[in-house]
Amino acid sequence: MGSGIAQVIAQAGYSVKIFDLKKENLDQAFLLIQKNVRKWCEKKGKTAEAEMIISKLSKADHLEQFNDVDIIIEAVTEKLEVKKDLFSTLEQIVDQETILASNTSGISISKIAEGCVHKERVVGTHFFNPAHKMPLVEIIQGFETSENTITKVIDFVKTLEKSPVRCLDVPGFIVNRIVTPMLNEAIHALEKGIATKEDIDEALKKGMGHPMGPLQLADYIGLDTLLYFMDHVYKETGNEAYKPAKLLRKMVKNGEIGMKTGKGFYQYNLINS
Repeated sequence: MGSGIAQVIAQAGYSVKIFDLKKENLDQAFLLIQKNVRKWCEKKGKTAEAEMIISKLSKADHLEQFNDVDIIIEAVTEKLEVKKDLFSTLEQIVDQETILASNTSGISISKIAEGCVHKERVVGTHFFNPAHKMPLVEIIQGFETSENTITKVIDFVKTLEKSPVRCLDVPGFIVNRIVTPMLNEAIHALEKGIATKEDIDEALKKGMGHPMGPLQLADYIGLDTLLYFMDHVYKETGNEAYKPAKLLRKMVKNGEIGMKTGKGFYQYNLINS
């Protein structure tokens, strides 16, 4: 996810630093961004611009190299303590005006900001996967996020040719709050034998105009990610719509978590997926 965000920002003309704790992950991400930038430029008929965009990208060896940036967007694992600790560390490094943005898909921005002194500059910028193709970005305002921070981030996102939507800091924000119960209900329908997986997906695609069916989408997201999110929102809200279907929990336990492992509700070729 982080590589897609970095690509979008570089394509908009900004200089971008990327970092990962594991050097091999960082190197792979850098190569992937270069590949996707060249593909994007070719599609746009701007092949000559590819190398100029790639030159905007650089790899950081340690977090201290982010001491001179205007905004940091984290895309680390969806765990509160990891994100909170990262921002607490970064606050000791960056300038007081630097915006700290989280790409979380559902963790409370206010809780992520708890480890920071300057909570007013902590904000949510939830890009959608794949970030270099999906136009939407949810902008989430934590309890102490300043209006100035929100305005700056919305203006920044618009320069990326993305469509920002503003949201309060509630479990699931906008999209996941609405879509997740639908995915859960689709899994329930399959579990109860109401319809086959193919017919469930076909019904939503042809009947509602969705680009992919709910079970296909669940595989794409990752069933482990989906389960983690549902457990989190169910715990926060007590809303039964987010109580994970037993089939979902069983599949995750069996390692059948979707496209990234080659098997979820459907089978996938890992080489091509």
